[in-house]
Amino acid sequence: MKYLIIDGNNLAIRSAFANGELQNRDGIPTGVHYGVFQSLRNLGERFPDYQFLIVWDGKSVRRISEANIGVTKGLIRSGYKANRLCKPEEQRRELKDFYDQAPYLKKGIHQAGIPQIRIHKFEADDVVSAYCKLLRDDNEIVLVTSDKDYFQLLHPNVRIWDGMKNKMTVENEWTKETNISPSQFIDVGALMGDTTDNIFGLPSWGEKTSLKAIQKSGSYQAVLKELHDQYDNLRVTNPDITDENEFKRLSEMKTPKEKFKYPEININMPFTGVAMAIEDKKIKAIPKTALMALIFEERVPLAYSLKKMDDDIDGLPEIKGFAPNRNRLLEYFDYYDMESLKDEIDQLI
Repeated sequence: MKYLIIDGNNLAIRSAFANGELQNRDGIPTGVHYGVFQSLRNLGERFPDYQFLIVWDGKSVRRISEANIGVTKGLIRSGYKANRLCKPEEQRRELKDFYDQAPYLKKGIHQAGIPQIRIHKFEADDVVSAYCKLLRDDNEIVLVTSDKDYFQLLHPNVRIWDGMKNKMTVENEWTKETNISPSQFIDVGALMGDTTDNIFGLPSWGEKTSLKAIQKSGSYQAVLKELHDQYDNLRVTNPDITDENEFKRLSEMKTPKEKFKYPEININMPFTGVAMAIEDKKIKAIPKTALMALIFEERVPLAYSLKKMDDDIDGLPEIKGFAPNRNRLLEYFDYYDMESLKDEIDQLI
């Protein structure tokens, strides 16, 4: 069996931004509707013999809980996806269009006979991961998304189609290019963090630095162990700061390029004495990435857990299409002024 599994939120939000000016005769935004159905039509042409499934986001109870514990412990300053929380009137117009129109979009997709699923305690990537684990050994799967996190699901029978780039990612080609395994991509994310989802990694560690470290050492645990092996002796001779005044002096140190050289630091973090000794020129400076990793290392296991998709979800329903309602779908297209799709309706169903 061949399955095409679509990250619904990813596709719909991209459609909202790509077609933000479209509206129907009543002034209701239609960019989400048009973009999604245009994409479904194109996917139907490209993957004509695949069973479609669209997966929508619920809220990840696990990630929210773990991140909140991290906030309580002082490891991170705010919770999982807290950067997205804002009043409806403060939302980007395109996002507001998506949230306002999503229920109607889902009804239209239902009329096309395309199965959809949302599990309220899990995000779309978790549900997709669970289906991949369940189906990949005996089936061919294509995931439709532009989200890099899905690279962790690559498998000989799992490919990723990015419609924005018109690119198919295949496991063996990806591993040759990156020189890591798909599962190690979670380690890369754990080191660098993810500003989109408000996942805090190591300050100053970008994707290139993190990827290079995992290519060399294999895991985030090994990266941190090697740094400790190399620099723990400095911590012995320069103990962590316990004096409030000394800590305040370190935390407020500035450089011309950075407002705070040690962002989000607190007095309970390790290697603060080493950082102060470097600033006071008592010892030779060590690479900034190394120092940031040693100071903020307790963030990394949390970031790893937040980046890792859940694949143990009980009771996943069988993926099955059903008879489309052609007349209702035509009515839907008519209401949202999607005349260009009416003649191609059979390619959608």
